[in-house]
Amino acid sequence: MFATGGGDAVVNLWLDSTAADKEEAFREEDERVLRGQTMENAVQDGDFSKAIQIAFDLNRPRKLFGLFSEICRKKYVSLQMEKALCDLGHEQLRFLFEYAREWNTKPKMCHIAQLVLFQVFNSISPSVILEVKGIGEVLEGLIPYTQRHLSRIDRVVRSTYLVDYTLSGMGVVEADVDDTNEDRKGSGEDKERDHVQNNDEALEETSLTKKRRSSKTGNTKSKKQRSRGGTSAPASISVEA
Repeated sequence: MFATGGGDAVVNLWLDSTAADKEEAFREEDERVLRGQTMENAVQDGDFSKAIQIAFDLNRPRKLFGLFSEICRKKYVSLQMEKALCDLGHEQLRFLFEYAREWNTKPKMCHIAQLVLFQVFNSISPSVILEVKGIGEVLEGLIPYTQRHLSRIDRVVRSTYLVDYTLSGMGVVEADVDDTNEDRKGSGEDKERDHVQNNDEALEETSLTKKRRSSKTGNTKSKKQRSRGGTSAPASISVEA
């Protein structure tokens, strides 16, 4: 420690705090490392709400984006996202809207930003959102890029109908329908042909049965005639003396 003075009768005392500042910086760094490890452990355990809280405390927007991306790959996205967002305070909500505004300007990040905004507006009451300091300015920054994304998605959806129109014009779609109709028609003709064939076989079998019956009747009549001829008077026999 040393002291300085001037003509204004003011004495300044100077203290060398270099070692104390370095020690404080090391302590803060160690704490950040421990908090980061705690955040990673929370992610491994599936506790995304705790991990998001720590990411806000450590001021890591990129890690926060990674956490929201990880939640989007989970099975129950809405439940996970709602659980993570409902625990945020007003200051953290303001930071989240600012981060989402930044993500919304980048093509690779805009999808996560839109999903986060969708879940925020569905999970948190509008009155709570309006209480966030400076929310109006942040929302004004979100609107232009959101409208741009909406127009782009609308163009993509409308362009998909061109594929159907092209296939229809080429006859590809109708060919499938015609093939289906031909298959149905062919199966109907096969059924009709089988039905006619069965009827022909039945008629043929009936005619054969009638022929057998008629032949049996003819044999019976011939037998009767023979039997009648056997019972007639014996022929005269001439005997020469």
